[in-house]
Amino acid sequence: MTTRWRRMLAVDAPVLTKPFWLLAAVAAVGLLCSAYREVAGLGPASGLNDGYTWGMFKNFNVTVLTALGSGGFALGVLVFTLDRRKYHSLIRTGLLTSILCYTAGMITLAVDVGRPWNLFFMADPFVWNVHSILFEVALCMTAYVMIALDFENLASVLDRLEERPFPEIVHDIARFARRFVKSVYPIGLALALTLPAMHQSSLGTLMWQSGPRVHATWQTPLLPALYLIMAFVLGLAFVDVVLLASCAVWKRPIDRELLAHLADAVSWLAIFWLAVRFGDLVGRGQLGAALHLDYYGILFVVETLLIAVPTILLRWESTRLDPSRSFILLVTLCIGGMVYRYAPTTLAFMPGPGYRYFPSVIELLISMGFMALGVIGYLFTVKNFPILPATVEMCREAEAARERRHEIRRRADQLSSTQKEQVA
Repeated sequence: MTTRWRRMLAVDAPVLTKPFWLLAAVAAVGLLCSAYREVAGLGPASGLNDGYTWGMFKNFNVTVLTALGSGGFALGVLVFTLDRRKYHSLIRTGLLTSILCYTAGMITLAVDVGRPWNLFFMADPFVWNVHSILFEVALCMTAYVMIALDFENLASVLDRLEERPFPEIVHDIARFARRFVKSVYPIGLALALTLPAMHQSSLGTLMWQSGPRVHATWQTPLLPALYLIMAFVLGLAFVDVVLLASCAVWKRPIDRELLAHLADAVSWLAIFWLAVRFGDLVGRGQLGAALHLDYYGILFVVETLLIAVPTILLRWESTRLDPSRSFILLVTLCIGGMVYRYAPTTLAFMPGPGYRYFPSVIELLISMGFMALGVIGYLFTVKNFPILPATVEMCREAEAARERRHEIRRRADQLSSTQKEQVA
């Protein structure tokens, strides 16, 4: 029987499991290291120096994690701009991965800044540096997380409030909030599609402004476009990976045809990105330098193979319809895309002779801690809110089970009231 995802349903599983507590321990270590960084400063807490003033916090947690978290943006373009309604059941998963990846990146950025209270100055237009690309990135990311993503993720919260036996005033508030959301949804959607496009491309602009400090293989005026296209690729691929992993862990039926269509879109986007990438290298006369047998040539070849090989293999429909093979190829593609996004900032960054950078243990622990917090947020949310896609039959069974639990609770309350009256 072919599985078709039509609705969204929470995972019926306990939240406090052994993996949850393990992730909580990793997150706690990261928070403790963050406190140490605030007290000790960047010097003792990181591997940064005068040549590499940006490290793990900005280059990975912001540049890479926000690309992985572009699923909500990319699916929004597919569903609301290109009218691909078949992907609508995946929207909430994409939005959840977006807000978790972006929030982890933003918090880590606050740790890197060292004076997080100064972030409040972003709310004061009179002190804005309107000529700074980095400020534009920070402003768009903050607005995207605090306005657009919070707004878009509100639907699942309202669903929970309306379906649970809360006091009637809670249901009234939820219904009013839903009417308000519907009335302003076009504005929220416009922000949700504009803000990430602006800051994803501007991250590429930042590295283009670095000039000769970025190796010529990666340094190009097309960096903004390449960064934006790769955000689409990574965002959609990561949503596919998350859904395949979630279905495997919690034994949920997989809509293979829908995820195969998503993988097909990912592969076409990756082919387009590869065409732009190699067209740019040929146009600038840098293809020979990119294939030169040195550190940068090897990095380019590895990066390209990690992207190109899974992209080509995903062109076969039988591969896309096989969850295990599709999962491995999409993970490989995600790794390749992450290497590309990370390369201009660190791996292919050339500050000058005598400078070396490798993340310190504290940097790694902080980054791992906030990524663990993101996974914790995912586990908690999908087990408490209707996020993951499900079949109509699953939703009906869950509704029937919910009604039975409500009836049992109601009878228990009636029995308790009767016993109290008899005692009185």
